Amino acid sequence: MNSSVNQQQYEYFQEKRKILEFLIEKQLVLFSSLNMTGWEDTLHSLQERVLADNFKVLILGEFKRGKSTFINALLGDEILPAYAKPCTAIINEVKWGESPRALLHYEQSKDGSQLPPKPVSIKEIEQYVVIQDGLNEKEAIHSNPYEKIELFWPLVLCRNGVEIIDSPGLNENEIRQKITTDYLSRVDAILFVLSCEALASSSELNFIDNTLRSTGHEDIFFICNRFNMIRRKERESIKDYAFAKLAPRTQRGSDKVFFIDSLDALEGRLDGDEQRVANSGISQVEGELANFLTTEKGRVKLLRPAMELRGGIREARRLIPEREALLRTDLNTLERRYAEAQEPLRQLEIQRQQIVTRISNFLEDTKLSVKDQALGFYRELTDQKISDWANNYTIQQPVEFFKLEFMTKQIERVVTEVTEYLSAQIEGELANWQRSELQPLIARRLESLKAELDAKAQEFIRKLDDLRLQVTGTSVSTKAVDPEKKVSAIERLLAAAGGFIVGGLGSAALGAVFGYEEMLKSILPQIAIGIATIVLVGFNPWVLIPAMMAGGVIQGVFKMKSTNDKIKKVVVQEYVNQIRQSSYQKADEIANAVIAQLNEFKQAVDRGLGKEIQSVRDQVESVFTEKQKGQANVDQKLRQLQLISQELNLVESQLDELINSLIM
Repeated sequence: MNSSVNQQQYEYFQEKRKILEFLIEKQLVLFSSLNMTGWEDTLHSLQERVLADNFKVLILGEFKRGKSTFINALLGDEILPAYAKPCTAIINEVKWGESPRALLHYEQSKDGSQLPPKPVSIKEIEQYVVIQDGLNEKEAIHSNPYEKIELFWPLVLCRNGVEIIDSPGLNENEIRQKITTDYLSRVDAILFVLSCEALASSSELNFIDNTLRSTGHEDIFFICNRFNMIRRKERESIKDYAFAKLAPRTQRGSDKVFFIDSLDALEGRLDGDEQRVANSGISQVEGELANFLTTEKGRVKLLRPAMELRGGIREARRLIPEREALLRTDLNTLERRYAEAQEPLRQLEIQRQQIVTRISNFLEDTKLSVKDQALGFYRELTDQKISDWANNYTIQQPVEFFKLEFMTKQIERVVTEVTEYLSAQIEGELANWQRSELQPLIARRLESLKAELDAKAQEFIRKLDDLRLQVTGTSVSTKAVDPEKKVSAIERLLAAAGGFIVGGLGSAALGAVFGYEEMLKSILPQIAIGIATIVLVGFNPWVLIPAMMAGGVIQGVFKMKSTNDKIKKVVVQEYVNQIRQSSYQKADEIANAVIAQLNEFKQAVDRGLGKEIQSVRDQVESVFTEKQKGQANVDQKLRQLQLISQELNLVESQLDELINSLIM
């Protein structure tokens, strides 16, 4: 797919987004005239989200896989340094800018303060993202005061609303944690870069299975780089191997496995050699990425807020006859009705608090259940599984006494190997535990809560509509509502709250738009992101080296198998001890991570309940203001309601047309 077709796709998306922005502006004007202050707040938030909702593409890959060269090839210039050594925990975000510039963002300090971003020269980027000589990786990570570099560059791909996020290599656990927690919940596409020279290593496959796929990322682009380094007669077998290992790990199968030469693509673009670029295979990646972002992710990015606008129109249609009835009611009668409504309003506030308290109690019960499950997970690890894994593991680079290498160095290597092996096993066990035990537990509890909340929300809405009838003197709760567009009571409350957003902008799931059940399901992968790295102990293998040297592990022993077995035994024992000592704390952290996600739902329900109650007060008090200005003003407002109703019909027609074009 050539660049002109890509450009057309992005232009189509931008055209639809402009229509959506226009419709939001129109609704804001209409809602202001109807004094729908709660919905105005919702639309302002929606407007900000639509304007800021660019496509975020996260580039992942292990060290020395050609990731930075691939990014530079995408951008068409040598912007990011192709690291010859590992980088720190800093992230590079590449965005559109009329002229090249870079901003260096500081990490937040312990007291919550944060220095403003610091402009830096493009030529200085390397000194912030590459570990300096004399520092090891661990020292560099902890001494690094920066969060990310924001790079602005005049490149067509980014001009179309694409942000390319360059992450450090996956080989360092602390960096992996930062990527997982900070970015996985916010990105639209993941491009995983591998090298054909060492394709689909066990650590790469572990990360794909246990972190990416277990947290809901099913559409992964696999970039098999350095295909040109493979001998021609071996290329078909490499492709077959890649398809066998990678195609089952992305929802799109073999269509999302690409074989490219990033260096040729970059040099071809630098030299203006289009044929060389075409032969590199990168154009196919760009075409598929553009198609995926605009036709699939782009559709969802626009469809969700477009459907949320329907909730506002539905509310406006309900309010117009109410407002008309209020304007036609004489002031004395209206004042009497409003005074009589104060006690029912107070009772609704009490009911609101009862619903929120019930959700809070549910969260506390869920926290205890999750913590108990997590403790069981840790007990199973320490009582049996870690020992079983170790017993079945053969050290790949054992200590050899007559090897020309310092003994301490050999022991360090064995300790690191065993530790990394155990960590990988625990990572896989975590993914299995989440799928087989934790997620079913949460799903069952959420389903139970759903049934209870549906009943409570229906009762709340019934009482609220009865109160509206009491105040307005006319029944309007079901008037002018399309039966096909009716929503449940809980969805109405979530819509009033402005939708329920799970995760970041890129993967937002709005419960009030696509249904309450879908919203509940969308919580699960976000929970997985929150706890993906909590289970790992963060065990430092280097603390074992002096203990083993001093403890006589190798003193006078000239049997290599015995020595290696002793090293493995010490590592396993220390690993088990570390997990046992931290299991209660870690289980509590897992439970808190789960509750942090579910707490957003509680807050959304609370906001929705509050806005529904406040809308009654807002409507009556605004009519008091209009009546105080005289009958002529009231007559004008009545005529204005007819015009607003006509405008709503037009906006709804345009909105339906937009939604239909996105669904097709």
